[in-house]
Amino acid sequence: MPTARRRRVRRRFLTAGLAALLTTTGAVTFTGQPASALLNYVQPVEVAWTDNAQPTRSFTAEDGTLPVGTWETTSGDKHTSRAYFTFDLTRYHGQRIISARAVTGERSVNDCDKPRELQLWRTENPAAAPTWKTAPNTIEKLADISLPDAPCPSTYLSTAITDAVRKAVSERQDKLTLMLRIGEHEDGVHWGRRVKTLGVSLEHNSAPNVPTKLSAGGVACRDDLFIGTTRPELQALLTDPDVNETGGGDQVKATFAWWPADRPAERTEFEYPYTMSSGYWFRYTVPDGVMVHGGTYAFSVRATDQYGDTSDWSPECRFTVDTQRPAAPTVTSTDYPAAPYQPTAFGPNIPGKFTFSANGSDDVKSYHYWGYDGSGQVDADGLGGSATATYTPKSAGPHRLWVYSVDRTGNRSQTVEYYFYVQQTAPRITDANPTGAIGEPRELTFSPGMENVVEYTWRLNDGEPATVSAAADGTAKVTITPRQAGSNKVTVTSRTADGLPSGEAIYYFYLATKPTVTSPEYPTDATDGALVGTPGTFTFAPGMAGVTEYVWSVNGGEQHTVAARKDGTASVTFTPTWGGLQWMEVFSRTADGVESETTSAYFVAVSHAPEVSSADYPMYQESGGPAATGQFTFHPAREGVSEYVYDFGDGPQTVAAGVDGTATISWTPGSYPVDSSGWVRLTVREKMGDIVSDETEYSFILGKLAPTVASEDYPAGGGGTGGGPGIPGQFTLTAHMPGTTEFVYRYGDEEQTVPAGADGTATITLTPYEGGNYLFVSSRTASGITSGEDYYYFYVANPS
Repeated sequence: MPTARRRRVRRRFLTAGLAALLTTTGAVTFTGQPASALLNYVQPVEVAWTDNAQPTRSFTAEDGTLPVGTWETTSGDKHTSRAYFTFDLTRYHGQRIISARAVTGERSVNDCDKPRELQLWRTENPAAAPTWKTAPNTIEKLADISLPDAPCPSTYLSTAITDAVRKAVSERQDKLTLMLRIGEHEDGVHWGRRVKTLGVSLEHNSAPNVPTKLSAGGVACRDDLFIGTTRPELQALLTDPDVNETGGGDQVKATFAWWPADRPAERTEFEYPYTMSSGYWFRYTVPDGVMVHGGTYAFSVRATDQYGDTSDWSPECRFTVDTQRPAAPTVTSTDYPAAPYQPTAFGPNIPGKFTFSANGSDDVKSYHYWGYDGSGQVDADGLGGSATATYTPKSAGPHRLWVYSVDRTGNRSQTVEYYFYVQQTAPRITDANPTGAIGEPRELTFSPGMENVVEYTWRLNDGEPATVSAAADGTAKVTITPRQAGSNKVTVTSRTADGLPSGEAIYYFYLATKPTVTSPEYPTDATDGALVGTPGTFTFAPGMAGVTEYVWSVNGGEQHTVAARKDGTASVTFTPTWGGLQWMEVFSRTADGVESETTSAYFVAVSHAPEVSSADYPMYQESGGPAATGQFTFHPAREGVSEYVYDFGDGPQTVAAGVDGTATISWTPGSYPVDSSGWVRLTVREKMGDIVSDETEYSFILGKLAPTVASEDYPAGGGGTGGGPGIPGQFTLTAHMPGTTEFVYRYGDEEQTVPAGADGTATITLTPYEGGNYLFVSSRTASGITSGEDYYYFYVANPS
């Protein structure tokens, strides 16, 4: 077709959804739509166009476009064409058609100055590809797709065809054929155009699926269903086949119907007032007072979607209400008869059979039991039947078994208690050396606690078990050599010739192996010992034979080892460094590695520490300052002090004590300690020969002794007689730290110095700026000691 003259028309903006309709090839579900009915763009299954100049031929679309109306070839030949589109409707049978729109677009238009006369017709479904000569008969005109406001050419043209599609689907027609043609001026070249393949934007809805997975009273529906409540919760799963590409589906709601099984006319229906997403479990609880014990009922459920389409009713679910608890069961056992009878053969670890009976209840289905040594469940041998369970008591003496029955509905009976007595069958253990020490052999004799014992299995502590055969009289002898300090045990069981096990016997014995600890300086009875710093001798004595060494530690610290003397004892020296209750832990060891128990010995070191006083630098007060010498006096806490060890934080020093035990030192502080905000920590210990006391801490605050600043030009704070921004002024610095030789000051970012005069002052000139001004000052001695820093603040106003 020749390219036609086109009108310049402002294009309309196409939404992404409509653009997708025109470009996709197949059914498309729009994610922008609500999760309800499905919106699909349906492509035709057959596309053809006809030509009056070639009346016996049928043509297919080229590049997805077809000629409609009259057009001319390059040689001047005229052709008139119509386009046919056949759609498959089979997948929509039985569905509600909510809306349908025919959608196409123009690829080219011969003359945009002529009005659009594009018509959409419904025709009969052709048996074969249509030609101009064999064109299918028209049924009705569906629409004039004139759309005068649409641009020319228009990439998007549509018209509603809901009634036509709905009718075809309701008549269960398999196909629908639509034709595009030009109207009154079909033979006019100016009205011809080339169009895109026509599709149908179809919104349709399927009825919900029949509800499934019905249950009543929490039990899935089945034949012969019994419910243990007159107010059962009825439940069903509702789904809908309409699912979009993101998994969303229709909103559905349920209608529950229930009735007495023999009186369907008494049907009751309940419809949910709200909808939920497909795949939701709907629940309905039957009101109180309408169902009775022994009644048989049925219920069914159907689903309705948001368009009002409904599913068929689900298959009915029948159930019988049974609220009567079964009778408490009876319990019997010939292996373990009820007390006060005592079995003559069975005992611990021997399984016994217990029989449970329904006690007259004809619908008991199972029995549940538990005791001291386990639990279980057994099914009845038919409804209302009995059952036998195997239960193994683990210990001798009185036992109880608790049992209840459960009927087919799930109703539980009352729990019964069955009392029985388990005889003692454990062997007896006799120790031929009950006072033996660690590492000494002991002969143990095992005697039977039941008849016909042929062997014993025994174990010492956590060792490997061993087996020994019984003699003709049923006894057996074994020899053990215990090497574990403290508690020990031997466990033993027996077995008869018939394979019956006995209960377990346990023999406990204790091997005391703890060493003893003594000290003349520090008694281990926790009474006061020597002064802190006094060396103490601690002697260890063995608590078992063959000790070759001791391992000891103090206050949970590092362990030390000391060799034992020939008599098994050892001595160590320890000097406490702080006062109060302390402890020493000691255990011994033999040459072959046997370790004793650990002894904890407690002792007290008496604390003492000197006192400190100073009039120049009182404790916890601010006084003095850098280069300001002060005196400190140390006072003894005990007689016999010979010297003191003191430290101002720059290393320990010593001073001898006077006749009265005191000592006085002079101390000259260095530079002001900025990092500690002036705090100084003095520590002092007193010494009596080799004995060093606890530490005394004496803390005080060092004064800054910073210079003061004065200025008549710029007094502190504000005001002044002649100053102003940019006008120099004089400031006098006065030192307060002894030995000051210069001042250090900062005004702005630059640090400067000025020598101090003989009178300890200096004058500097500054040129201030408008607003608040800060002058930071400190002083320094010739030896480099610096005072603390202080600041001088003044405000300069603008004279204008």
